[in-house]
Amino acid sequence: MGKTILVTGKENFLGNEIAQHFLNQGYQVAAAASPRKEAAQTADREHRLVHFSWSGASPAAAKNLILQTIQNFDSLDEAWLVISPERESYALTDLGPPAIDGGLDTVKGTLYLVRELLNRNAVQPLTLRFVFFDEDPAGLPPLAAIQYQGLRGLVTSLLSQAKKRGLSVWAYETLIPRADEYASYILSSKAPAPGRWNVLGERRSLVNSLFSRKENA
Repeated sequence: MGKTILVTGKENFLGNEIAQHFLNQGYQVAAAASPRKEAAQTADREHRLVHFSWSGASPAAAKNLILQTIQNFDSLDEAWLVISPERESYALTDLGPPAIDGGLDTVKGTLYLVRELLNRNAVQPLTLRFVFFDEDPAGLPPLAAIQYQGLRGLVTSLLSQAKKRGLSVWAYETLIPRADEYASYILSSKAPAPGRWNVLGERRSLVNSLFSRKENA
């Protein structure tokens, strides 16, 4: 039997593509989706796919997600956390307490899950992969900015500690707002390197910058 992969964000394109990719590779997939959204359906091939509703709002929810994955498949080898915040259309001054609490719960839920995964890693080593996606991360509205940039800071901290703590951490981001091209990049057989940010479009931007400097010289 192949590896067991936990994928969050199954309700969005990237999460669904990642889950489908590993099913096609013959792996076992535990796919978590927000209960507020309907996850894209993927065929259950030989009972290798299990869907979970994950609210991400409490430490218990994070612990249960990992325990249920292990109960179903007897192992957990990789976790892919897809971070693609919802874009609210309100200014910060127009957001009520319930909306703010909900946005912060998203951050807390991911923190709880990462903590449980790190605890699991101390028992049995596993690989953590963080996939960040937004069409315009520089222009995010207030709550989405807190979710995206706050969790990005967390991952940057984990990357800096990875070698010291013996962690296998991968991080992905894109400068090209095309989810299909991004999915091909992160799932490519020419896998980017662990322990640092792997940015789609980074090399292209550097080349363009060099040409721009020559033109302006």
